[in-house]
Amino acid sequence: MGTPLLNFFSEYYHINDEVEQFFDQIMEQKEYQKGDIIFEPDSHLRYIYFIESGFTRIYYYKNGKDITHYFFGPNSFSTGIESVFYRKPSLFGFQALAPSKIWLMPFAPIEELAKTNITVNQIIQKVLLDSLINFSNRFYNTQFETAQERYEGLITQNPTLFQNASLGHIASYLGISQQTLSVIRGKV
Repeated sequence: MGTPLLNFFSEYYHINDEVEQFFDQIMEQKEYQKGDIIFEPDSHLRYIYFIESGFTRIYYYKNGKDITHYFFGPNSFSTGIESVFYRKPSLFGFQALAPSKIWLMPFAPIEELAKTNITVNQIIQKVLLDSLINFSNRFYNTQFETAQERYEGLITQNPTLFQNASLGHIASYLGISQQTLSVIRGKV
């Protein structure tokens, strides 16, 4: 297996030569610098993104404010699911918060091969289930944990968070002000 993405897939699935060759032909790796916008909210997306290295975030705008929806580190997938799967404009944007190597996989050929290839179908399911689990956990945390518990969980999941994300991004992700975040950080 050549790419980190195929190595990642091979941990979960038997990747035969056909599937390996298919992904080798359609994937493209891009490098982004800190602050680069990978896509803006309201974009029509065609790709699933695999973060090989670096640190990124999904964000949206609410009442003119930039709100961080989720952080993604190495070996994770991101995309605007509603856009890629349903061909609607994405509600979210995607930004590199650190220098990042990201693999772009065009969804249309993956979707087509998934109709006849069980491994590719399982890969799509994994990407979707991982997204669903992440956002379900985020919803649970927002509903049932205090801001301090959410902060502590976020730091545990993302130990390099403060090296990559601004206090504003972290505060907006937690749904608190930067002042409240400073108070919480002082207690921990």
